[in-house]
Amino acid sequence: ECAEQLSSRVLAVAALKDVLTAFQAEGLPRPEEMIAAVERDVERLRILQNGDGGFAFWRRGDESWPYVSIHAAHALSRAKEKGFDVPAPMLEASKGYLKGIDKKIPGWYDAETRRTLVAYALYVRKRLGDADPARARKLVVEGGGVEKLSFEAPAWLLPTLAADSGSAAESAAIRAFFNN
Repeated sequence: ECAEQLSSRVLAVAALKDVLTAFQAEGLPRPEEMIAAVERDVERLRILQNGDGGFAFWRRGDESWPYVSIHAAHALSRAKEKGFDVPAPMLEASKGYLKGIDKKIPGWYDAETRRTLVAYALYVRKRLGDADPARARKLVVEGGGVEKLSFEAPAWLLPTLAADSGSAAESAAIRAFFNN
């Protein structure tokens, strides 16, 4: 049960909470059991969160990994949105980590991986109420245009750019890219 696995489980239950609780299908846990499981996982993540706001794989104090940290912040944001109890200090620390993501990604990561991680971090920051459309536009330029970014990066950037009146051209380019 590393931070990535815990986060994936929280993310899945949070994303499907409404559906899972609406049906009384055989074999599904009771809603109280799902809530308790998410609360246990969030608490375990709280224990794993490093002082820099990021997450290591297995234990607090080990190196925070950018992807794991972004994924955990995403899971926490989705859980909060679905009414699960997520401590505010956890979310604030995660936001701080994500805001400085450019400096957290090791230099040996290739440029495409770096841009993809930054796009994912920008998506999660938007979900946490900390949209940064200027950084999203800059990322499109750094990547050489929408069509040269990894396939998932434009999808992560679109919510931030679409909500910003100054990013109409980038939003239109992303929509055209996916429509094509």
